[in-house]
Amino acid sequence: MNSRLFALSVLFYYSLTLAGQNYEIKVKVKNYTRDTLLLGYHYGDKQYIKDTAIGKNGEFVFKRDTVLEPGMYLLVTQPEHDFCQFLVDYDKQKFTIETDKTDLAKNLKFKNSRLNQDFMNYVSFVSGRRVIADSLTRQLKDSKDTILRRSLDDRLKGLDKEVKVFQDKVISEQGKSILGLMIRSTKEVELPEFEGNEEEKNEKLYRYYKAHYFDYTDFKDDRVLRMPFFQPRIDKYLSNLVSQHPDSLSKELDGLLARCDEKSEVYRFLLSTQLSSVANSKYVGMDGVYVHLVENYYEKGKAPWIDKESLAKIIRDAHALKPLLIDKIAPDFIVYTRDSIPITLHSVKADYTILLIWAPDCGHCKKSMPAFVDFYKKYKPKGVEIFAVCNKSGAEEAKCWDNPDVKLGDWINTSDPKGVSNYRLLYDVKSTPQVYILDKDKKILTKKISAEQLPEVMDKIFKLKTNEKDK
Repeated sequence: MNSRLFALSVLFYYSLTLAGQNYEIKVKVKNYTRDTLLLGYHYGDKQYIKDTAIGKNGEFVFKRDTVLEPGMYLLVTQPEHDFCQFLVDYDKQKFTIETDKTDLAKNLKFKNSRLNQDFMNYVSFVSGRRVIADSLTRQLKDSKDTILRRSLDDRLKGLDKEVKVFQDKVISEQGKSILGLMIRSTKEVELPEFEGNEEEKNEKLYRYYKAHYFDYTDFKDDRVLRMPFFQPRIDKYLSNLVSQHPDSLSKELDGLLARCDEKSEVYRFLLSTQLSSVANSKYVGMDGVYVHLVENYYEKGKAPWIDKESLAKIIRDAHALKPLLIDKIAPDFIVYTRDSIPITLHSVKADYTILLIWAPDCGHCKKSMPAFVDFYKKYKPKGVEIFAVCNKSGAEEAKCWDNPDVKLGDWINTSDPKGVSNYRLLYDVKSTPQVYILDKDKKILTKKISAEQLPEVMDKIFKLKTNEKDK
């Protein structure tokens, strides 16, 4: 296990103190000579430290006058960070764990915890069937014998059925325990047989799978957050089953949040993590999802946990981004040529305009400028113009023109010598270079791409335009 996963500070930590209740987990680890053992837990797709026990002769006790939040927990050795996992539910948080340092998971035993005994039985059953299935799969891959392949396939289907029957049995016996929740959360959608040609069947399978993807996921049970299945399942859905278009993602996130109780931890987790995810996304256009979440949730008071200062900043950021979203008309502004002739962005007559905001002392700008020059030579005859804005003003404005380190192209070069233009604010310029591709009406087609990416992106735009004309 990567030790970096175990942060010393606990993120998303919620203490649940109940008078007269506590947890007490006694641990015996054979062949473990260290005096420290860690109690970790899952949260989302990460792991954190909950408690530390000091002991001797491999005997440790985790004990506090609080109860543990239900979830999947980890015993973690030092310094290797080897670990084994077990379950904790709302009740019966006093039990004993025995294991051996030589193989923590294989030697795991429990006393006074039927929950974890059933958990171990389940893991053992499924693991055993998986070993058999892997062997059969290898044989199936290597065999060309039709009869043998049919036999192997039937045996694989039989194993799959065995696992499903066993899962249903444990779920029935465990009722609403966290083990039952865990098993339900890991069940896969059973796909029916569809008619039609291959393309039609694939389309029907995709739509069915997507529609039923969360059939076994309980968005109203906060316990799912402390198991390692929930966050990866959300990520897989959003990455693999949803179009990576801002409108599509916004709609899907609305649907996921609607499955939650607004006062639940799951709701808070989903909204917070998805806002952070799109804010740091490398994909163009995800700021549209950011604006959507802020306008429809944070601004409407549906994130009451956030402090006023942080909320104000999030809202300011969203308001700054909104005019710059894909398909919006780029904000106009006035700047000046080297001859002090005023010019506006919207006055440029071209099928496509590249807005380039750069700085003469920006290392990346210097490095990228030759690529911009090469691009311009090739694409100007195709109706592409570059509108370059140097971000220096006042005494430094001279660097925009007389700079031996930067060779500008013969495109439209401008600056704001008196620093009175508001383009920095309009375009939220926090770094350079900034690149926007605009159509003839100055609608934003794409943005925040590198000089090296420009030819490829421009070619795709041309191709889309051609396809639209052909329809």
